[in-house]
Order: sequence, then structure tokens, then C-alpha cells
Amino acid sequence: MHFVNEIGLHINEILRGETATVTLPVKMIKNLLFHLKLNMMIKQVFVLLISFFLGIYSSTAGSAILSVETRGQGHPMILIHGMSCSADVWDEVAAYYEDRYELHLVTIAGFGNHQSVEAPHVLKAIRDALLEYVKAESLNRPVLMGHSMGGFLSLWAAVEAPDVFGRIISVDGLPYFPVLSQPGITPETAGPIVEMIQNNIKNATPEMARFSQEMMIASMIGDPEKRPAVVEMGMNSNTDVIARAMGEMYTTDIRQEVKAVDVPVLAFGSWYGYRQWGVTKESASAAYRAQFDAMPNATFKMAETALHFIFYDEPEWFFKVVDGFLAER
Repeated sequence: MHFVNEIGLHINEILRGETATVTLPVKMIKNLLFHLKLNMMIKQVFVLLISFFLGIYSSTAGSAILSVETRGQGHPMILIHGMSCSADVWDEVAAYYEDRYELHLVTIAGFGNHQSVEAPHVLKAIRDALLEYVKAESLNRPVLMGHSMGGFLSLWAAVEAPDVFGRIISVDGLPYFPVLSQPGITPETAGPIVEMIQNNIKNATPEMARFSQEMMIASMIGDPEKRPAVVEMGMNSNTDVIARAMGEMYTTDIRQEVKAVDVPVLAFGSWYGYRQWGVTKESASAAYRAQFDAMPNATFKMAETALHFIFYDEPEWFFKVVDGFLAER
């Protein structure tokens, strides 16, 4: 990889006219540069896959970290999207529950939009803004459901404010997701991979970014009709915010803290998208349970064939499980 980068730097010098001794046609050099970049990108696909998906271009000044759409009536339920998504990802879930619950659909600044987040720690700022929102709206022990990064944030919010939420639902979000693919990784040892991921996000050309986004979403959503909208959410996200949030997912480990969460928790997991790497339902379930079994009131459910967006790929099963969990006394 270092050798390829050296070539790339050499060609950049040529294209800027800083090296006069090379006589290759500029068009040929540009083509070579494109293929070198493509080669580097393909080699990094696995890392990008476990990093969910990129958020692309660019920054404008933001205001509030959260914007919330409220609909329906009944007991409050807050829905938090995942990395590089917006509240639109919950459309089917919202349609299913809005006749029974007062839904609070959260969109985070920089996710599916170009707003910025000036806070030094993006995920902590989101968590704190969520808790402030619940307090300001006087929500009485709402259900908190999050997908992926949103699931992690839901668990973290329950750690920080143990008496605020009535139930937590984490859809393929974990207290520390990196260990699923990199056993033994810790926030202290994650520095090099964080740097690489953030550089990939920030330095990708629009063409490379879209190519990566489409590949990754295809690995996370089984239904092809659902993919384009989620791809665009990522393409419309703020690069800086996504890069920082993604890095913080590697450097924020709450596995010990969640042991103190005693409200009912429903955790979903997925495995089917990783079977080509030798992952089985049993091995994946064991890895998820290692993080959730220590929680006193946690229930874990592994999807059968759904990819990362479980509510898209197995909706009937998903709603049946959630309904059962919400009906428990």
C-alpha cells in the first residue's frame, strides 16, 4: 500500500508539472491514476464494509444537532437512524406504529444533510441532545429504538440516564461493534484503523465515494428497491461529521457500562451478509450475546436471512418480535 501511495504522489507531481523528465501523455497518466485509486479502494472494501457506509460532500454551518418530526398518538416512541442515514429510513416502521404510538423521528445534523456539528465529540453531543430533548418535551419513559449507530446511542443514553426510558430496542447496534470483525481490538489500539477510515471518507472522489456507497449498501440491504434511497442519504451527508462519528464508534466502548442498564432491552443481530467469510448464525449469535447477556433484562434475537437493515429484509418477523416485546408487562 505504501508503494502504491508513492506512485500516486509521483503522478500527482507530474500532473502539476513539477517533474519535467517524464514524457508520458497526460491522458495516459490520468487513466493510470484512476486505476491506481480504484485498486486501492477495492483493497479497502472489507474495512469499509465493517465501517457501515460513507457520508459524502460537504459542509455548511449547522444549528441544532437534532431535528425531530412528531406524528401519531399514544405512548412516545423515539426512532434514531444509523450512520449516514436520516429519519426517512424509518418510513415503513413509522407507518406501522403511528396509529398506536406518538413517534419522534430524529434526524441528526450531518446525517443525510450537510449540516455541521461543532462539538468536540459528535456521538456524545448526540446522546446529550437526545436526553435534553426528552426532558424538554416531558416525555414519560419513552420507548427508544435505534438502528446500528442509533442502537449504540440508545444503549449509551440508557447508561447515562437509567430512569428516563421505558424500553430500549437496538436494531443491529452493539455496545462496541468493532470486535465482531476484529476480536481483541480496543479503543486504545484502534488508532490506525480509525485514521485509515477517516482518510478514506474525507479523500474519496465523488466517483469513488458513490461506487463504495453502492457496494456497501448492497451488502447491507437485501431488497434492491430499498437501496437507492439509502445510498443518496449517504451521498448527501456531511463528510466531516460522518468521519468523526465513525472514528468515535471505534474509540467508544460501553460494554462494561451497559451491565448496569436494567430497563427491558431488545437487541437484534444479523449474520447472513457475512456468511461468505465463514460466519455462521451460531458464531455470530455467540459474539452478540457476549455483549448483551451481561445486561439483566436484555433479550437477543438473531435474524435469519436479513442483512444489516433488518426491518427492510425481514419486516414481518421484525414487527412480530417488536410487538411482543412492547406488549410485555
